[in-house]
Amino acid sequence: MAVRALAPLRAAFILIMSAGLLVSSASASMLDDYKGKVVRLVNGGAAGSGFDLYSRMLAPWLEKKLGTTVVVESRPGAGMMTAMNHVWMQPPDGLTLMLAPGEGAVLAKIIDDKAIRFDMTQFGILARVNTAPRVMIVNPKSGYDKPADFFRANKVLQIGANGKTDAVADTASIMCHALKIKCKITIGYQSSADFALAAVRGEVDATILVEDSAARYAQNNQLRGFVVTARERSKLMPGVPTIYEALNLSQDAQDWLDYRESIRKIGRLLIVPPHTDPQKLAFLRDVARSILTDPEAMAEFAQQQQPALYGAPEEIEALIKTSLTGLTPERQKQVQSIISDEFY
Repeated sequence: MAVRALAPLRAAFILIMSAGLLVSSASASMLDDYKGKVVRLVNGGAAGSGFDLYSRMLAPWLEKKLGTTVVVESRPGAGMMTAMNHVWMQPPDGLTLMLAPGEGAVLAKIIDDKAIRFDMTQFGILARVNTAPRVMIVNPKSGYDKPADFFRANKVLQIGANGKTDAVADTASIMCHALKIKCKITIGYQSSADFALAAVRGEVDATILVEDSAARYAQNNQLRGFVVTARERSKLMPGVPTIYEALNLSQDAQDWLDYRESIRKIGRLLIVPPHTDPQKLAFLRDVARSILTDPEAMAEFAQQQQPALYGAPEEIEALIKTSLTGLTPERQKQVQSIISDEFY
């Protein structure tokens, strides 16, 4: 009886071992495919932007895992949608990856941005690389000393951004609408470095950046951390209050801010073109996960003030789907109006 009882266990063990060998064999085959080839890692940010910095930090880790050369390619323009359109048209051969503005791409779809030529739900998502609270930073001479200054009747808050769905302008639009304050958003700057410099020069009063970028400008007192647009404080700028702490918000205001925050959690994504072979997609997902959960890699990212926060592809796909289908037609029209027209 004991021998018979062990038989099913032995069979299961053999199956498990066989499956492991198949996975190992598939991975080895994929690595052979990459040998001697060049992988392009595209991003929509200009040189020195957060997307560019993250891409350059990811590249050597991808080279290490894939055994190949990884070239970082920046394609700025149209709030990073130029790069998204480009990657959409690339061959699904696993040789083009992109560090994509997931939330900006989703918002572009929500407002029916005519510049986009892609379907966000069709890209192959490898992983979320990072998401973090956004911080409004102001010129120290702007006259904005505390969040209550938002409500001064004689002052229009001037905010610099790249495009209407660059995660700066749209965050600002939702915030200004939620608080019912006077704002003017100026877009057309080439990159986050350009509109941050506009704030430094006093061309605009403020801008909104992901915490790592905001912290760099606050370190040398070029700009001052003013308020965090999330419910949690920034780990890199812990002394800056959240908008929920700083102001007595109505429920309607909280609902608007929470809505934008739910999209923010999609974050910066590592993606590949649509129709990538499922086996290659699974392999690249494993590679991305192994990098973004590697303690050594995480320590390196954190040391450079570019923290990573891995998100599984299934989780991100669910967030994207909810963001794109969770609005009633009436609410979508309202969002479109706020982001596209209200503060321009």
